[in-house]
Amino acid sequence: MMPILQLTRPRLSALVAASALAGGLAGPRPPGPVGLAALGCGVLLLTAGCSALNQFQERDTDALMRRTGGRPLPAGRLTPRAGLLAAVLMLGAGLGTLGAAPGPVVVLLGLFAACWYNGVYTPLKRHSRFAVLPGALCGVIPPLMGWVSAGGDPGDHRIVVFSGLLFLWQIPHFWLFTLRHREDFQRAGLPTIFDAFSASQVLRIALAWSLALATGGWLLLGLGVPQAPAARLLAAAVILWLTLRTLRGLRRGAPAQMFGTLNLFMALLIGSLLVNAFTG
Repeated sequence: MMPILQLTRPRLSALVAASALAGGLAGPRPPGPVGLAALGCGVLLLTAGCSALNQFQERDTDALMRRTGGRPLPAGRLTPRAGLLAAVLMLGAGLGTLGAAPGPVVVLLGLFAACWYNGVYTPLKRHSRFAVLPGALCGVIPPLMGWVSAGGDPGDHRIVVFSGLLFLWQIPHFWLFTLRHREDFQRAGLPTIFDAFSASQVLRIALAWSLALATGGWLLLGLGVPQAPAARLLAAAVILWLTLRTLRGLRRGAPAQMFGTLNLFMALLIGSLLVNAFTG
């Protein structure tokens, strides 16, 4: 993979852009093709820029971990100056593109998300084992940006619940990810939740968050989101799947596949909202 592209974590950036589009398409007056393109591309570029700046900020600790030691900056395949320049250009392009999306608030929300991610969350990770809790706020904002661009009220209970699901999802996702790479985090001297809890305790806490996530999913469905029959069927199926997997994990101990389950759940739930826009 090209060094610049590797800086952007393309799969994560694409998922974030998809969550913004899902919010926009679920709103009361979804933007037209140009507005949606500006929203999707803007969020994609902004997320890519945040990721690149994050890798610039964390290049020293990345060099100490096996998982991240091969990234372009710690591996020396890209100079820090070039990485920082790429990040600034992508952030600027993202904000500029968002300027073409309906509603000036969208740009402000994007700017806030970038400042929170790189200015608060990234530095906090070096000092707090619970940095993911305030950091998860970043994942709440993209669907809200889409919703606002569609003329929606940011206090509407439907977008509050959907954005809340993004918040709930990130917590067990990150802790299960940390469990997978626990030694790497220790090698880099980064605080983790395992400094306070045992692995079995963390697994049960993560499953409790997953159960809350599944409950929130049923609530979203109960609020009529999504509306189209095919989209509702898909959403109900993935929520039921997560519910059963989580309950089984609580009875038998957390399965190793729970991390993948959470990732697939969120991708399919967002997918159901996109399906809703084209079948409703």
